[in-house]
Amino acid sequence: MGIREGATGLPRLRLNALLMAGVFFSFVSPGHAQEGPGASINGPAAGIRNTSTESSQMISDEARAESREDADVGADTALPSEDGVNARSPGLQLESQEGQSGEDPFAEAAAPVKSPEQVESEIRNRSYTAALTGLMPLKPDEIRTLLETYDKTQQSVEVPIYPYPDPQVVVQTVSLDPGVKPPEIKVATGHVSTVSILDLTGAPWPIQDISWAGNFEIVQPEAGGSVMRITPMSEFAYGNMSVRLVGLTTPVTFMIKTHRDVVQYRFDAKIAMQGPGAKPPVIEGATAQMAAAGNSTLSSILDGVPPDGARRLEVDGTDGRTTAFRMEKNIYVRTPLTLLSPAWSGSVSSGDGMNVYQLGNAPVLLLSDNGQILKARLSEKDQIQ
Repeated sequence: MGIREGATGLPRLRLNALLMAGVFFSFVSPGHAQEGPGASINGPAAGIRNTSTESSQMISDEARAESREDADVGADTALPSEDGVNARSPGLQLESQEGQSGEDPFAEAAAPVKSPEQVESEIRNRSYTAALTGLMPLKPDEIRTLLETYDKTQQSVEVPIYPYPDPQVVVQTVSLDPGVKPPEIKVATGHVSTVSILDLTGAPWPIQDISWAGNFEIVQPEAGGSVMRITPMSEFAYGNMSVRLVGLTTPVTFMIKTHRDVVQYRFDAKIAMQGPGAKPPVIEGATAQMAAAGNSTLSSILDGVPPDGARRLEVDGTDGRTTAFRMEKNIYVRTPLTLLSPAWSGSVSSGDGMNVYQLGNAPVLLLSDNGQILKARLSEKDQIQ
């Protein structure tokens, strides 16, 4: 290893020279050695030995000084210096910890001491917030959104995928002949159909008992009643019903079928016979004429749907409840009033008191409204009264 230059180069040269001188003076000629025990050193040998001792002391001092210098240099860098430049960059040296307080910079600050009132208030606030969140966890806008979503879901489930059925009110004469097909009562799921039994005069005919087959719920009438209510319990329910009337030996039968496009809210079944509560005729012999009620023209006009080819006439002297139609050679008057004159050739009545009369050519009518006589005039629409 070569001799280091710079700050420590010169002391090392001096140290080597002193070591060599000390060794030289220590090993002198044998004549100068100590003779015998306790012999004292005098003369030139003593002077040389003293000089050697002083040299050794100087060497120790120089070695300690050099060691301190080397320690100082090593504190800066462990790498050899080049041209007197320190190999370590000053920016990488750690800052001296001298002058620091010794406190942990990462230690958390001590929490302030709270009074009992502050602690109690904080506990109450936390308890209130927890109770409010537990009882009402949703915000008002979230509640509205939830209800709207539930409403849309419920609507999607309950609204049928097909359109709602068309409601109808029907008055139909029921034939008791063996070869005639029974009338059909059209019902629909979610709707109630009411069936009334009437006689030839329009009076209710009491029902004795009923029996049915099919998935239907039928509410039977009370004693002496003539009205039944039918509700289908499935989408495609189908069946029939048998009705026994008071004073009539032949049972009246009906077909019941579930539809989706049409539903009969009211079905008035007329029996072409006088029942137990038949109304007395206003004109003698009118009962026989009522037997003609089974024709389709009278039934259509009673339903409020005149057949094709019927022309509506103007009616003066009565309210709007009375209407008249001309078809071929006959005139048909639809009114809740009682016709007194002229005589009619056929009539039909409904359970709500509506009557249809079939007349010949008659320009003037006499009607009774609860005992009050009214005169009505019939004319074509294009005629000026």
